[in-house]
Formats: sequence, structure tokens, C-alpha cells
Amino acid sequence: MAAGEAAQNDGGRPGQRAGVGRARYGREPYVRATVCSETGETVDAKAISWTPTDVQLKWVDAGGSTRTRWVPASAVRRISRDESAWRDPYDDYGFYYPDAAGTPPRPAAPPADPPDAAE
Repeated sequence: MAAGEAAQNDGGRPGQRAGVGRARYGREPYVRATVCSETGETVDAKAISWTPTDVQLKWVDAGGSTRTRWVPASAVRRISRDESAWRDPYDDYGFYYPDAAGTPPRPAAPPADPPDAAE
């Protein structure tokens, strides 16, 4: 199988393109997303990258395995870290809880078109 063939048959991942947004590591936005439109299955996850139409999610499933999946942006809505059923142990706590850290968070580059289908 040629590399081009693998890229075309990759489980729905958007092709390589410009305009993919990402947050700093440990500061990715938490989201709630529908990962299966047929069953309505939802997960609490982090949006690790996004385009205007798709969002790549990362979460840990009930069996403890880390999962990633691209889903339509319309299936995603932003939530707070405290609302999430899953929390990444590698989070930058000072970013999510600036008052508890005792120091203001470092300025982060604003993500390009952060995922938030509710808007």
C-alpha cells in the first residue's frame, strides 16, 4: 500500500491542509462531543487540533485506553475542566485554575477558531 493510499483510507481524518489550529500542550480546551451519530454516544475529551469543520479529540475510555478521533465540529461543544468526566493528568493547572496557583497564568497564543459548535 502506498503512502497516498493510506492517507485516503484513514478512518475519516481530514486530509493534510493549512489552517489546523492547536492549543499549547497541557492547555487544550475540554469538550463534550458526540462520537457516534448512530448511537448518540458522547465523550468528554480534549480538543487537540481543529479546522473550521472538524475537531480531533483525545480522551481515555472506560478500559483505560487513550483514544483519538476526528469528528465534525458541529458535534462538539466546549465545557470547563470541572464539567469533564475525564481530566488529563498532564494539564497545566495554573492555566485552568489561576487563582489556586497563586500566580497569573502565562499568556497563551489565542487558538485559531477554537472548537465551540454552540456559537
